[in-house]
Amino acid sequence: MKDITRVQSIDRAVKILECFSEENKELKLTEISDRLGLNKSTVHGIISTLKYHGFISQDEETQKYKLGIRFVGFGDLVINSMNIRNAAVPVIDKVCEKIEETVHLAMLDGTDVVWIEKRECNKSIKTSTTIGARLPAYTTADGKIIICYQNKDKIKNYLPKRIPQHTKNTITNKVEFISRLFEVKNKGYTIDNEEYVEGLKCVAAPIFDHEGKVRFSLSTTGPAFRMNDERIKEIVIIIKEAADEISRRLGYKE
Repeated sequence: MKDITRVQSIDRAVKILECFSEENKELKLTEISDRLGLNKSTVHGIISTLKYHGFISQDEETQKYKLGIRFVGFGDLVINSMNIRNAAVPVIDKVCEKIEETVHLAMLDGTDVVWIEKRECNKSIKTSTTIGARLPAYTTADGKIIICYQNKDKIKNYLPKRIPQHTKNTITNKVEFISRLFEVKNKGYTIDNEEYVEGLKCVAAPIFDHEGKVRFSLSTTGPAFRMNDERIKEIVIIIKEAADEISRRLGYKE
C-alpha cells in the first residue's frame, strides 16, 4: 500500500495542538518543545502561525499558550453535523440483532415521546411501530428516562394536567411519578411494565450528548411473555452499553 504524503510542518502543527488537553490547558513554549523533542525556534515559528490564524492564543502576563477561539466555530460545525441518527443507527442494528426485539431511538416533544428511528426483529410475534409515532411520555420507559435527567423544576412541564390511566400499571399520581424518577436516575435505566399497553414491556437507557444533556433514549420493546425478569436483566446490560456507545459517538465524556 502506498504511503500517504505528509507535510512535516502540518504534522508538527497537529502535534503541538494535541499537547493541549483538559489537564494541560495552558503551556509554556519550553514545555511544548520538550514534549515534542523539537527546538524552541521551530515550535515558536509554528505557534506564531497558529496564533496569527486564531488557533492559538497567548496570555500576555504568563506568556503561556492555549487553544484559540477559532476552534469554537469549528466545534459548532462538527457538533451540528453529528446527526443523532448517523450516530445511533449502526448501534441500533447491532442491538436488534442481539436482543431480537424491536429497538427504538426516542426523543421528547412536549408531554409526548416520539420515536425517531427503529428496527424490528424478524420474529412472528413482535412489536410493530411507526417512526414519528407519539405516546404519552409518562407511560413509556423512553419518556421516563429522558424526563428524569431534566431540570427538577421543569419536570411537571412534561406531564399532562390530567394523567389518564391506560392500564392497571399506569402511574397517575404526579407525586409518586416524580418520586420514582429519582430512583430511575440512580439506576441509569427504566422499565415500562405494561404501563401503556397490556402485554408489552420496555427497557430504556439515556443517551448523553456532548454537553452531558439527555435529549434522546435507546429502548427495546417486546411481548411480556418473553420479557421475564431474567431476560430483562440481560437486556438492561445490553441497552445501557449500547446507549453509552451512542453517547460516546455524540462526543460525551464521563
